[in-house]
Parts: sequence; C-alpha cells; structure tokens
Amino acid sequence: MAISIIAIYSRKSKLTDKGNSIQNQIKLCKEYAQKHFTVEKFLIFEDEGYSGGNTNRPMYNKMLEDAKNRKFDILICYRLDRISRNISDFSYIVELLMNNDIDFISISENFDTSIPMGRAMMFIASVFAQLERETISERIKDNMYQLAKTGRWLGGKTPTGFESKMVKYYDEANNTRKIYKLSPVPDDLELVKSLYTKYLELGSLTKLENWTLKNNIETRNNKPFDKSILKFILSNPVYVTADMKIYDYFSSLNAQISNKKEDFDGLHGLMVYNKHDERKTRIIKKDTSHWIVAVASHEGVISSSHWIRVQELLKNNKIKSPRAGTGKIGLITHLLRCKNCGSKMRISVSRRKSGVYYYYKCLKKEKSKGIKCSIDNLNGKAADKLVINEIKKLKFSIKKIYKQLSEINKNSLPITERDINNISKIEKNIENHKNSIKNLTIQLSKIENSTVSKYIINQIEELDNKILNLKLEKENFNRSIGSSKSLNLTIENTLNLLLDFKNNIEELNFEERKELVNAIISKLEWDGTTLLVTID
Repeated sequence: MAISIIAIYSRKSKLTDKGNSIQNQIKLCKEYAQKHFTVEKFLIFEDEGYSGGNTNRPMYNKMLEDAKNRKFDILICYRLDRISRNISDFSYIVELLMNNDIDFISISENFDTSIPMGRAMMFIASVFAQLERETISERIKDNMYQLAKTGRWLGGKTPTGFESKMVKYYDEANNTRKIYKLSPVPDDLELVKSLYTKYLELGSLTKLENWTLKNNIETRNNKPFDKSILKFILSNPVYVTADMKIYDYFSSLNAQISNKKEDFDGLHGLMVYNKHDERKTRIIKKDTSHWIVAVASHEGVISSSHWIRVQELLKNNKIKSPRAGTGKIGLITHLLRCKNCGSKMRISVSRRKSGVYYYYKCLKKEKSKGIKCSIDNLNGKAADKLVINEIKKLKFSIKKIYKQLSEINKNSLPITERDINNISKIEKNIENHKNSIKNLTIQLSKIENSTVSKYIINQIEELDNKILNLKLEKENFNRSIGSSKSLNLTIENTLNLLLDFKNNIEELNFEERKELVNAIISKLEWDGTTLLVTID
C-alpha cells in the first residue's frame, strides 16, 4: 500500500449547534485514513463559523491552493456538505482534485473518487445537498415574507429614533408567543426630523454633514455623523407616514404592497423588507420590485411629501456627484492624516494664471470651520516632493538588494533546448501509450477467454500507470521552466529599475508613482510644522 499524505477538511457552521464538532469530524476522518491507508502525515484544514454556501472560507481556500500544488494525495471529509452545498462549487473542486490526481473520500456517504461509481454517486449526492439547502432557504424566506406582512420588526440594527421591544401574546391554542415592535425614542426622533428638514434646506449631504459637525450633533454612539449614516437615515422608509401618496409612490416602483389601500391611514409608519441581498460577502440593494412594503404598528414621523422630496433630491445629487480620486495631483492623499485630530486630509486646488497650486487640508478642520481642528494647511507640491526624496534616500539599501539579485541571476539555470526536447518526447510517449490502451480495449471487447482478458487488463493498468508517471514528469518540467522564466524576468526587470533608481522614479507616470508610494510608505502625518514619514 502506497504511503500517502492525507488532507482532512472539517467545517462547522455558526448558524446551528447541531452536528458533529470539528474535533469529532477530524477524529473520525483520521480513524478512517489509518484503517485504509499507510499515512505519511496529516494536513488539517478547519473552518469554524462558516456556512457551506459560502466559499470565502480561509482554510477552505488554503486547502484548494495546496491541492493545486499537489501537497497531498487524498482529501477526506466527514460528510459531503462539509466541503460545499453548491453543485457548481463542488463540481469545480472535483475537477481540480481529479486534474491533480488527488482522490476524494467522504466517509459518511462512503464515496471514493478513485472508482467511477464513487464519482457518479458523489455528484448525485451533491445535487441533493444543494436541493435540500435551496428548499430550506425558500421555506425560511416564505416564512419571513409572511411575518413581514404583519408590519412587525424582524430584528437587526434598529433605526435611529427607535428601540426594539418584545411583546408577548397568546395564540389560538393559548400558547405564549413573542413578537418585536419598534418603540419610539422621542429625543432621537426629533433629531431625525431636524435632519430631514435641514437636508431639504441645504440640499447636500456634505453640507448636512458639516452642519452636524459644527453643531456638535452626534450619533447615539457618540460619534460624528458621516455622509453614509446620514444617507441611510434619509432614505429609510421606516420614518414616513403611510398615506395614499406613499402608497402610490411605492406602487409606481412596482414594490409588493402587503396591505390593502385603506390600511394607509396617514398615521402609521412603514416597514420595508427584502431590500438587500446578503447571501454573498457584499450587500447588494435589490430592485424595488422585490421589496415588501407593510404598514407598521409605530407612528410615522415624516410626511410623505417631505420624504419623497428627499428621495428625489438624493437621487439627483447622486447623478451630479463627481467621481473621487480621478485627478492627477495629490500623490499622498490616501496615506496622509492630521496628527492633531487623526482626520484624513484632502486636496484643495487653486488654479491661477501662473499655474495650478494645491494643498492638503484637514477634513475635520474644513467641516467644522476650524472649530474642531485648527491645524495649518500643508503645501501639496512640497509635500509630494519630500516623500519622493525620502524614497530616493533608500538607494544605499537598494545597492545591497541589487547585489543579492545579481547573485541569484548568476546562479539561476538557463532553459536549454534539451529541456524542450524532453517535454516533446514525454508528450509523444503519452500519446503512444493512449493509442496502445485504445487498441487493447478493442481486443478486450472481442475476447471471451477469461485468462487472456485478465492479461490484457493488466497490460492496460501498466500503461495507465506509465501515462500517470509521464504526466507527473511533464508537469515537473513545465513547473521548473515556468519558474526559471518567471525568476529571470523578475530579476531582469528589478535590476533594470534599481540600476538607476533615481532616474526611473522620475520617469514613472502619476499612477505608477502613487503605487510606489503606497507600497513603500506605511504612514504620513502632518503636525502643522513637519511632515512625518514612516517607511515600511
């Protein structure tokens, strides 16, 4: 029995307390491996707190990377859905393992990809695992939709101006049930009203943000309001009064309205559900046709006319907003911080007949009109030049790097014609063996004698092993040639850059210089007198 490196993958979802723990999964997989294989060593990959539908798992991705590099011979898991619950993801994994001659075993379902039946059964089981997951997901979604139509609070971060309160009630069977509803926080709701009024007056999120800063208006967590928080409040339907005008507004957006028209009484607020898709690592706003609009139990605080006007203004301002970060000045914008208050510093540009002048200005100073921070502005051209000069001072250590790279380049083996001929010879042998197997298979189909059949099968197996070894040999050749090419190219480019670093940095375009600055400089702080540069 061949000695094998065994990889074990285990996963435990944070969504349930049921099922085997990671430790038990690993223990069972080890016992299986030691019973059926001669184990050289185990590679353990554990992901705890991740759903099977999420492929963005750290150790899962590490396991795939190791599979690509053939760091193990067999992958074992406790159950198929520990790896994946999605057929497309699972198909990719199986193909990856097969391409790298790695067998896969799931001990609960007794699947083994080293045999054709095991491969077929595994795909079938994966289909059922995905079907089960999608069925559960749909059932949960349907239940959530029914709850949403009641207008109750279904959980999550409560909006500014409200708190979540539990209400107990008795169902038809006299069983105690719990629901949650939003309860108003009067002072916070007054703030929300003032934000809506002020936004309509100022017409800009930036101006509204500055207004909150100047007037020491903070969030309930005692932090300054920023534009993203303000936009969330101003676009949240929870505050609007449910009347006929808002009914028509959401009808025009093709939203799913769960209440009858007469329920929009001009008194209660709204609950809007199913606005976002959070299945992936990022949150995507859904089309309004997927939204479920329900009349809530709490009272509305913003008139429908004001709320709709705010939405139109937000939409128009978004269209007019310029794209940030597209200019060709401000080399250090992303790194620079005000040492006085810790705020970011932005570019402020002045165009005159004599040319373009710019300086870096503390955002908090600008927004508060100098009340929260009064640090002096920083001359932009002088600051950018200083940073480049600091990078140029690295030339002494660069000489050492140059010397080391020269030694590596001297010792790296060149690619010879012999290497290329060897690969061509391997490919030819593989093709010959494949043709031999094809001919033997045809003979096998015509022979009834069991002794002769056994002999031919043995020949086919021998040829199959030869093909496998030749493929490995070819892969090793390709890997060494690719590494050699890549190494020589990298060294050559690096040496060329370092030979005349001072001139090269001057010849880089703006974006290239910006990348260089971001790669080398870890922190930049302006204290009003000196620009403090921290290099990695």
